[in-house]
Amino acid sequence: MFRSLLLASLLVLLARVSVLAQPISGRVTDANTGQALPFVNIGVVGKALGTVSNEQGQYGLVFQDKLADDTVRVSYLGYRPQLLTLRQLRARPALALSPAAVALGEVRVKGKSRGWRDRTLGFSGNSENSTLSLEPKDLGAETGTVIYLKHKPTKVLQANFNVAYNHVGTVTLRVNLYRLDAKGRPTSEKLLRREVLVRTAVAHGPLTVDLTPDDLLLTENFFLSLEWVGGADAAALHKGLAFSAGIGYADNDIYFRSTSQASWERISAGAALAGMQPKLSFYVTAQD
Repeated sequence: MFRSLLLASLLVLLARVSVLAQPISGRVTDANTGQALPFVNIGVVGKALGTVSNEQGQYGLVFQDKLADDTVRVSYLGYRPQLLTLRQLRARPALALSPAAVALGEVRVKGKSRGWRDRTLGFSGNSENSTLSLEPKDLGAETGTVIYLKHKPTKVLQANFNVAYNHVGTVTLRVNLYRLDAKGRPTSEKLLRREVLVRTAVAHGPLTVDLTPDDLLLTENFFLSLEWVGGADAAALHKGLAFSAGIGYADNDIYFRSTSQASWERISAGAALAGMQPKLSFYVTAQD
């Protein structure tokens, strides 16, 4: 009798959980060609509920029914973003994104010809003791730092990321450069006009990405970040991958988010360090 009651209680509990947990699985494709779109950002705007499609364009989300009317943003570089509710996404999980015409801005530098000076912008320390890791809940977890220009315009040649340790093996990361808002916080507007993906198993040391094909000539500070889009899993990544960090007085504002489309959160050392701030070893090599 007791076992029957216990089994009945468990079945009721499982039924309640299944009602609360609403799974969605689907595929993202190009609306014109039908081809799969890999590494598309899909997530509830401003909340830590999101993911990234895999190389076959497939994705999966699980949400509580009380969030059914929350807004999901689906975005991919070079395509028009889509906004819809979780309820609508559950009813229509197959997503087709339409290409967007991207106008490439041209920057002209007038005046006397001048020589360009090589420069490193950002913190380039390579400590293995002072580290900062991603805080992933799902794919799309991201962290980065604001890069402050010394002179304008500045040619950005390479992005560099110092890995303190990597115990998880090969991971896929996306390099992002974002425009800042009026308060110096990262926006969703990307400065790169192509997907820059890095598959790496580097255990320690600099991860360098060539950005010279992008012809980046910038006149404003920007946010440089790495986004996790594949490989390992969230728990292993949190414990097994970290980047070099430090503390100091120089500007090096760090922001992170735990999954795709979540709000950016700023990392602060607090009042105990008398104005000193944490520094993340993400930097660019540039000319100005």
